[in-house]
This record gives sequence, C-alpha cells and structure tokens, in this order.
Amino acid sequence: MSDPNFAGSGKSLGIGYAKDPDRTETSLYFDDPNVLGSHWQAGFSFGERSDGRGRSAYLERPFFSETTNWRFGLSGIDDVREESRYVGAEAIADYRRSQEFFSIDGGWRLAERNDRQLRLLAGYRYDALAFERLPNEPNLDILPDDRTLSYPWVGFDYRQNRFREMTNLTRLQRVEDVRDGFVWRTELGYSGSGLGATEDRVVLNMDFKDVLHASETNYASYTLSQSGTYRLDEDRVENLLGTVSVQYFHGGSERWNSWYTNLAFTAAHNLTADQQLLIGGENGLRGYPSEYQQGNRRALWTLERRYFPDWHPFKLFRVGGVLFTDVGRAWFTDDRNNGPDEGVLKDVGFGMRLASSRIEVQRMLHLDFAFPLDGDDSIDDVQILLRGRSQF
Repeated sequence: MSDPNFAGSGKSLGIGYAKDPDRTETSLYFDDPNVLGSHWQAGFSFGERSDGRGRSAYLERPFFSETTNWRFGLSGIDDVREESRYVGAEAIADYRRSQEFFSIDGGWRLAERNDRQLRLLAGYRYDALAFERLPNEPNLDILPDDRTLSYPWVGFDYRQNRFREMTNLTRLQRVEDVRDGFVWRTELGYSGSGLGATEDRVVLNMDFKDVLHASETNYASYTLSQSGTYRLDEDRVENLLGTVSVQYFHGGSERWNSWYTNLAFTAAHNLTADQQLLIGGENGLRGYPSEYQQGNRRALWTLERRYFPDWHPFKLFRVGGVLFTDVGRAWFTDDRNNGPDEGVLKDVGFGMRLASSRIEVQRMLHLDFAFPLDGDDSIDDVQILLRGRSQF
C-alpha cells in the first residue's frame, strides 16, 4: 500500500506574479514527482522580488511505500528578503534577512515486527542566517544576531503500518489511504563551531501522531511536536516550540457533507528576534490580519461544516464548500502587549474549494470570506483570503 505522504504523479511548471502594497514577486517553478517514470522526485524555483530574491532546488527518492528499503534527499535554498518585527500588530522595524541552506540525508528500513516498522535516519544540514538593518529604519535594538547551524544528525522513524480507505477526508471526491496507527520521528544533532557554526548547540526535533479512532464515518487523531536548540555556551534553550493538537472528522465516504474540528495549543520559549509566535489569517484565525496578535503562547479552535457536492464542471475540477468559525488568542505569560485587542478573538465565514481532476497536483485552491467578531476599528469588516493548500 502506498505511503499517504507520497506526492503522487504529474509534473507541474508555472510562472507566478504577486503584488501587495509592500512587495511584488515574479517566480518560475518546476516540480516532477516521477522523474522519467521513476520514484525519484525533483524540482526547482526561481523568484525575483522587489525586496530580494529566492532560489531553491531539491532531488529526492522518498519512502514511496511501506516496503521501500531506503530513501535519499538533497536540497538547497538561497533566499534574501525583507522582514518585519511586530508589536501590537504594528511593524515597528524592517530588516533584511539572508539565508543559505543545504541539506543531505538518507534513511534505511531496519526492522519490522507485525505491523510496526523501524527506520534509521541520518544526514547533515547547514543553515546560515544573516541580518542587516535597512536604510532609514529606526535604530531599535531588535536586529537579530547572525547565526549559523552546521550539524550532522541522526534519528529514527517508528510507525504502525495500518491503513483505512476513506473519501472526502482531506481531499475532494478522492479515496485516501488514511493511517490508522502512530508515527514517531525524532532527530538529534550537534552543531559545532568546528563545522562552521557560530555557537555550539544541541539540536532536537520530535513529532508524534497517533490515531484515537477510525471508522467508515469518523476519524480522530492527535499530534505532539517539538523543535529547538540548546546553546552550550549560554546553558539555555533557544527557539523552543512545542505544539499539541487534536482533530476530529465526522462524515465519511457515503455522505456529501461532514464536520471537522481542530484544537491546538503552542508554547514558545526564548525565541530569537527574527522568530515570533503570531495568530491571524495566515495561521488559522481567518477573520484577522496575519500578525494581529503575538505572544509566547497560542491557542486556536476551528469548527467547519464541509460540503462535497457531486459537481464536476466541464470534467476539469471538483468543487467543495465550507462554513466555519475560528476562535483563538496569542498572549505573553509576562503580560506584555500582545495586540490591539488582547482578548479572545472570534470569526465566522464561508469558503469554496477547487481541486483539479485532470492534472495530479497536490494543492487545491482555497477562497475564504471571513468576518471578524472582535478586534479594533483598524480591521476590515470582511477578510478575503485566496491561497493554495495541500488539504481541504
């Protein structure tokens, strides 16, 4: 049975143009998840922005099925852009961020017993971030320190290989192989000055997901994740993030509509100046600007009524609909200002989903209209969001 994380088939090539009040961007991208009919995947992107540039490329042979014996990955990023530091939903200073990133990794299937499988993972990453103040910006003491992580790492992937076929879960009118078991992945690395790093650090990342219940019409799961580093020179953790979330679907393959809900909580500790825990339109609270609240804690609850009509215009794409409400808040535990409205924020709205049925692509179009129920007078009465997402 195929791994649900496998990207599928079908090349994609495109040219994009985006414009907002602060930035314009022109991009060229290519992605081939089956190079020459093989299980290798490759792609690149090239973008020119009014505030910088972006280039990336990757080559990968994934664990394309649960019986695959090995994987290989190679990727690189060269990115320059302008970023903002937000306080109370206001950008108080802009700076330029430059990133050079390189990664190479491999994985091997080691052992299986009953429906459980253990994989060994190892690799090397180089991640260099440099920051500089822009002309005419206020001389505030918020410019992030340059930092470079350069580290080999080793990890494991331990999983249950149980699956269930479901329809209209995260895709439109498609049968999905949904995992009915746990996945536990952990990585441990050491970033040392002898390898070109700016400080000696221990790097630890972990993800765990388990299914609570799976049937023909119900699916419930929870996820735990953690990422961050430990600086040996200062004896403290840095950019530590931990998230716990629970999600539930009700509907199933025989129904043309369904319910979905998700509850998530994130805690952050010792974030560097270029990292912020935000809540708004880009991270789940659709009725508000993307940086409306900040903090070192974030909670978000989403409830959706999803519709899957058997409507297939011109046999080109599938159409879905959604009614939703979002409730959330970001805040600081030391009572710092977290935004113009420091309380719990709520919104309601509706949206449309479009998914191609002729071309195998991993994204569907999201068009949402969200109406904030809280906030100050600076917020528009309706927020319109047009995005590409991998799931419904």
